[in-house]
Amino acid sequence: MSDDDFSRMMAALSAEFRQGLPGQMATVDRLWQRLSSGHTEAASMAELIRTLHTLAGSAGTFGLAEVGAAAAAAESGLETYREAGAVADEAGRAEISRVLEALRRAASA
Repeated sequence: MSDDDFSRMMAALSAEFRQGLPGQMATVDRLWQRLSSGHTEAASMAELIRTLHTLAGSAGTFGLAEVGAAAAAAESGLETYREAGAVADEAGRAEISRVLEALRRAASA
């Protein structure tokens, strides 16, 4: 594969990632809405953490370092609550909400 071919492939993958970002953010928002309203669901918590992990890992590859950093911060914050399946305390919910807002801003930039 030539350098030009590789560059074109990466540009296409980057465009695809960026096009899929609103859908991934909708998933994050839907899951967080459910969890932050007091539902205890290990499956929803695991899906949210997995989605954030994917965003954190992929975003930097496609030139969106701020998205990756915010997603990683949210993932890290949620790991504390994984076993419980919910963010039980108000301070924890406020902190995760703050980090997710930073993620939303970065994803929409």
